[in-house]
Amino acid sequence: MASSEQPENTEITLTGAQETLFVTLYGRWLDFNSPRPLLGDKWSAEVVARVPGKAAETGDRVRGVPSGLAIFVLRTRLFDKWVTDFVTENKRATVVHLACGLDTRALRLRDKCGDGVRWIDVDFPDVIDLRRQIEIPEPESSTTGGYSYEMVASSVVETEWLNKLPTDRPTVIVFEGLTMYLTPEDGKNLIKRLVEHFGSGQMIFDCMPRTHRALLNLMVWVKGHWTFTFNWAIDDPKTLEAVHPRLKMLDKFSMWNVPGLELLAWWIRLVMFVVSWIPILRNLSMFTRFEF
Repeated sequence: MASSEQPENTEITLTGAQETLFVTLYGRWLDFNSPRPLLGDKWSAEVVARVPGKAAETGDRVRGVPSGLAIFVLRTRLFDKWVTDFVTENKRATVVHLACGLDTRALRLRDKCGDGVRWIDVDFPDVIDLRRQIEIPEPESSTTGGYSYEMVASSVVETEWLNKLPTDRPTVIVFEGLTMYLTPEDGKNLIKRLVEHFGSGQMIFDCMPRTHRALLNLMVWVKGHWTFTFNWAIDDPKTLEAVHPRLKMLDKFSMWNVPGLELLAWWIRLVMFVVSWIPILRNLSMFTRFEF
């Protein structure tokens, strides 16, 4: 486990969409420090301690949306469960975490992964450099040498990184908070390449419909903290089955029925109940699992 001491001269230079990775990190930090954590991610708490000032800065940027941060945590919790289910059913498996950001999923799930699991985190070179700069620990290898972990520095829309990944095991690919930043063309091409590259497995990701994209882009513009816009909107995730004939949707949850919703504070559940009856807000983020 990494030391809680702050490395010297940690300079955060991420901009635009990449800087939003601190929002989900901040949500997991809040959860860890809450009286009844939903995720209890102690490693995320350590990461926040290594970037002093970022917690307060991010808190100012997302002020007024605590229920949204709680949903981020439930999304992460659900995706962790789906990945765990896959590696439990497939003792020899590959886990590919796209746009991993500063997430510590590999650490959270290390005890769930047996000796036959190969874990690969992928993100932009500057994000991977930041992970190394703030010394996010890598999961411990198994005593028999079967478990492996590596980081790949690349944009996910490039092709070279994927061509280098092995295809000898069932593969689960998880990408959280990624699709909406891609263009529709890049997103569909990425999904198609992933299905064609790996022999069999599952794909776990979230997406947003056009109404949600419009509302969030408006919020980003009003707040003025970031310089990006959300791009790819998916009204019905099942339509993605048309991207490749082997792609089949297994599960779909919305913000309003995500597992664990009943564990949130009563006032957050009340706010969400009221909001769910507003027509334009009825269809928001969706959390999906596909098989191929």
